[in-house]
Amino acid sequence: MEETIELRELLEIVWKGKAIISTCIIICMLLAGIASWFVLDEKYESKAVVQVASSVQDTGVMANYVATEFTTTIYAQRIQNKPIMQQALQDAGIKIKYNEKNLVATADADPVKNLVELKFISNSAKEAQQQLQILMDATKQKMNESVQLTLQNLESTYKIEAAALTKEIDSIIEQYNQIIRENNLPKLLILQTILNTEMVLNISEEQAATLSNVNGNLQNQLLQLQAQIETKSAEYRKTLANYQSVKTGLDSFKPDPFIRVIAEPTLAEKPSSPNKLLNLAIGLVIGMMLGLGVVFFRHYWKSSAVVK
Repeated sequence: MEETIELRELLEIVWKGKAIISTCIIICMLLAGIASWFVLDEKYESKAVVQVASSVQDTGVMANYVATEFTTTIYAQRIQNKPIMQQALQDAGIKIKYNEKNLVATADADPVKNLVELKFISNSAKEAQQQLQILMDATKQKMNESVQLTLQNLESTYKIEAAALTKEIDSIIEQYNQIIRENNLPKLLILQTILNTEMVLNISEEQAATLSNVNGNLQNQLLQLQAQIETKSAEYRKTLANYQSVKTGLDSFKPDPFIRVIAEPTLAEKPSSPNKLLNLAIGLVIGMMLGLGVVFFRHYWKSSAVVK
């Protein structure tokens, strides 16, 4: 019975203060409406979906370097790089300050899809679409430049390695030739070593006698030098093949197969913010809470007053 009386009293307090509550609700909703329609700037959102996949093309020796750069995580990080994106907008003649909070890049965790979902907010639908496209193009270009720089460094490394191997091979061959000259061995052995083939030698009796007197130590020296020449030559051929592969890839490399636009930047039909209806609803709730607070405080103040 007491609870019923208390609830009735509460309802009576609220009813008596209905004018105050209504006034607070009207004021708060009015302020929310003014802010939504006249104060807050309208923002428009453009969306796009990009696929980043490094395995769509066989790039040979470059595969590891391409795979390292062309990932969804790297793409998301690069497109949110403030200095680079700001420069891209300036180069496009857009004189606004890039705000990384206006761009949301979400990388899909599924390694099969390799998708990055992009959302960009600007002051108009056309600007949002245009600026998102600029940022996407700049990101692709930056990733391309990164791989190009890596390949240039790799090309230079292979070129230096090839030159160093050439010097080593020349040095070993010179040692081999010197031993042949000092021991009056058939010069055709030089050609045999270079060609790495067995040959029938037409030699003099003196050279034949010299060959027959070759001791084990001299023979071991020649065999070791031959093995070194063969080993270094194999390394040189491998390095030269890598160099040619990188050079060819560097000349023909394009980022398009690795970055594909699945959904082009959209043109928003209506602003994404402010949400006017939501703001009015928030104003309604705040006004009601404020009005109830004033009403109950007034009732408490009156009931607790000490009459002298």
